[in-house]
Amino acid sequence: MISYCIDVLFSLVLTGQCLASNGKCGTKGLTCEQKFGQGWINKGRCCNEKPCCEEEESTGKFKPEITYSCGFETTEQCFFKQTSHDDFDWTRGSGSTPTSGTGPTSAAEGIYYMFIEASGNFAIEQAYFTTDGTNFQACPWCLSFQYHMNGKDIGTLRVFAGDKTSSLSRIWIKSGQQPNPDSWKTATIDIPQYSNLRIIINAVRGYGGSLSDIAIDDIILKSGTCTNP
Repeated sequence: MISYCIDVLFSLVLTGQCLASNGKCGTKGLTCEQKFGQGWINKGRCCNEKPCCEEEESTGKFKPEITYSCGFETTEQCFFKQTSHDDFDWTRGSGSTPTSGTGPTSAAEGIYYMFIEASGNFAIEQAYFTTDGTNFQACPWCLSFQYHMNGKDIGTLRVFAGDKTSSLSRIWIKSGQQPNPDSWKTATIDIPQYSNLRIIINAVRGYGGSLSDIAIDDIILKSGTCTNP
């Protein structure tokens, strides 16, 4: 299997120098770990002065293998963060949401989850989670999360991805109350390689009224494609 970034890797002198301890990645005086975060340990590589992954032909997996996760069990924000460029924020909750007839009765895993509180908000208002504060390695990624869409007024849940310097593409969407609405569902989404990856999870309040609480939980982002073993 041919790597998405293998040609770039072998064309750069910086490739072999990009180690967490002493490597440089296009920024004078900074190691790759200092520039790109603590996830950049021993096998970091550079592509156009940005971190990237290398695919092993024997396994089809991308190295270094990196995993980000959000379980919302603490109040600290994870690699997905709230943004001020939306109509209202996601709310951290446990048990049932305040409005009966919509939302989950418990988290998908652990105790806490995030949801949009539809009561008191206007139709089609939107809430966003974004990865703008995280610099990802340039390789394919697999995004998975649990979602809950229960309520007769449920709106839309969408995922967008793309380069931070350009427009994003919608790569996943669900609208309306889902089958077996009391149960959490699993989304598994392949995200193509981008040099400056940005991911947005976007929930839109439904037109009908307050019975449109959408919830998400257990977000996991892994390097490589979702089809890799």
